[in-house]
Amino acid sequence: MKLTQLNELIEDGKVQKGRWELTPDHELRYRSKDRDEEMKFRGSLIAAKPEALVVSFTEERSDQKMVTRLIELSGTWRTNSKNQLLFEVDKGSGRKDTLTFKAGWQMGEDHQLVYSYEETDLKTKQKIVRQLAFQGRWDLTEKSGLTYSLGADTESAFKFRGAFQTKSILAKKGEIRYQAGIEVNGRRKIREILFFGKWKVSRDLGLSFEIENKKSQKNTLNFGGTYSLGPSKQISVGLRTQKGDPLGLELIFTRDFSSDAQTFLRMQKTLEGSRFEAGVRAKF
Repeated sequence: MKLTQLNELIEDGKVQKGRWELTPDHELRYRSKDRDEEMKFRGSLIAAKPEALVVSFTEERSDQKMVTRLIELSGTWRTNSKNQLLFEVDKGSGRKDTLTFKAGWQMGEDHQLVYSYEETDLKTKQKIVRQLAFQGRWDLTEKSGLTYSLGADTESAFKFRGAFQTKSILAKKGEIRYQAGIEVNGRRKIREILFFGKWKVSRDLGLSFEIENKKSQKNTLNFGGTYSLGPSKQISVGLRTQKGDPLGLELIFTRDFSSDAQTFLRMQKTLEGSRFEAGVRAKF
């Protein structure tokens, strides 16, 4: 048994027309259209790639030996309006089989996206927690929307709709909190996405938030903003996306933002010298 380029099964040298589906127990199946909806394939989820879903299945060979193999379904990862993860199996000519992952996802310890689900062990009948880990980069591309891109050369990306947990962020804390509602097995739940990192200011007052994982790989969120001097010589920034859209979010810098205070003093001097009453628009 193998796959065609259009993700259809070949069995005994013949293409079996059918569709892919994901069961509530996270078993992948291929349901044939030619033999009264016969099940032609049953497999277990193994891994997620930017443009593929890796699945294992066991089949009996002609010598009656059981062999476990891996196959890769090609397609695109997306989200739906419920912030659930989808995998669209590409079948050519615009045809797709959509697999909806209805269990919960969360932020991993290393800022990666992790999907968790329960699987029943066939021998012990006990529930086992399985996970699919997605390697990607976070980005803020539009107001109230976070994007988790799975690769530069792929269209696969998870776009989550939600809101920032607070409207005012203190730069010295080095964190951003974001909340997104998600439907998990028919119930609505709130997922918190918490970023830890460092705020950085360029010489032209461009802003970035640098997230570093355990492998010292950096994921940088870039912002623009409108700067102004506040009370007690604090500096507030009305944050904007890279496209210039306001986020409705304020970033507050105080004198203890930096250990040597050089960054804060440089910003303060720049703003005092500008003499603009309405603030200064930062460049990217």
